[in-house]
Amino acid sequence: MVRISFGGERVDVPDDLGRALLAALQEQPVEPPKASTFEELTGLVERIGGVTRHLNTVKELALSRADATGGYSNRRALGDAAGMSPSQLGRVLEGHGLPRDRRSGGVDLVVAFRTTDDGTLHLADETDVADLNSFTLPVDPAPTETAPREFAGRELIFYYRPQVPIARADLGRSAGHTLRPDGLGLIACVTEPVFDALFGDRRLDPTRSNGR
Repeated sequence: MVRISFGGERVDVPDDLGRALLAALQEQPVEPPKASTFEELTGLVERIGGVTRHLNTVKELALSRADATGGYSNRRALGDAAGMSPSQLGRVLEGHGLPRDRRSGGVDLVVAFRTTDDGTLHLADETDVADLNSFTLPVDPAPTETAPREFAGRELIFYYRPQVPIARADLGRSAGHTLRPDGLGLIACVTEPVFDALFGDRRLDPTRSNGR
């Protein structure tokens, strides 16, 4: 086993995985694994699969955040960096709530929410949401160590502004994280204040629903 440490955190990984990560970061040629038994090799495949899924999610969040940095991001450069065709990149960004065509589309932007158990509106005044569309998401699972206890385990009504241009949405750190109500075909982005209030809530999804 190889021990990897970063920022005070340590994790033990199989030698083959450690060598592969090091080679990838150094852009070195691929070497075959040294493991030989079925159990060792399938365990290696499982660990690599988990790392790959995590890195793909981080990659797509980075793409989303880069695209949301301004009204005129260079999608050709984004596609080149990601190794994606324009159509592939468009599907990935669309799956994170961003418009496939920046010239004609915007984002459905959640700006506030209400806790249904006590009727309290958060992050806005009643007059601010009076004319806004809304949707309700069911109760999130019970609080965990990573979920804010104030809202975890409670049903929430979310208020959103439809098709806000990216330059005005100012997604910042929240880019790529979305809320997806069932049955509405809606993938809603969130403002930074909503993101900060809900971060750790499993309803705030950093993944996308459509494949490439």
